[in-house]
Amino acid sequence: GRLTDVPGRILSSREGSLSTVTVANPGKLNAVDLGMWQQLEATMLALSADDAVRCIVVRGEGDEAFAAGGDLEEFLTARDTVDKAMHYHGCVGRALKAIGDCPHPTIALIRGPCIGGGLEIAGQCDLRLAGESAKFGAPINRIGFSMYPEEMAGLLRLAGPAVVLEILLEGRILSAAEALQKGLLTRVLPDEQ
Repeated sequence: GRLTDVPGRILSSREGSLSTVTVANPGKLNAVDLGMWQQLEATMLALSADDAVRCIVVRGEGDEAFAAGGDLEEFLTARDTVDKAMHYHGCVGRALKAIGDCPHPTIALIRGPCIGGGLEIAGQCDLRLAGESAKFGAPINRIGFSMYPEEMAGLLRLAGPAVVLEILLEGRILSAAEALQKGLLTRVLPDEQ
């Protein structure tokens, strides 16, 4: 079938003591859907329990995007009632906590858009390395959604309330240079590096 028919998934691979966790949703700029949040939690918990792991790189599949937020189709299905939305955000919160609580060093390798849920994932990693053309933000105000407190926690720790308010209220997309200046990134590198 077409690429967009392939469901999103979280891939995990190992090279020596280095593990790579890949957010993969072909044709959707690696947008994260509910099943992927659940897989991400399970993957991170399994890696956390593995003493042979020394470092985990979290990245998006391919070179186009880290993760362009939540899967927009799910805003109309998995998040269309308060009960469903609370279940959804519980799953997101547990996945983010599994990254944040991981005893091994975690590095977000960011290329392209790192938006919404993608920014939340990166914000839970210990280090965030981005290519110059990466883009950051959480323009969920445009579709009438808010960011839940446990989803905001990592960004608050990193950049503080003033930057988080700016990101959420303005809904602007930041360049890698601006994200670095605001404390969201560890380092910006040329894309090819």
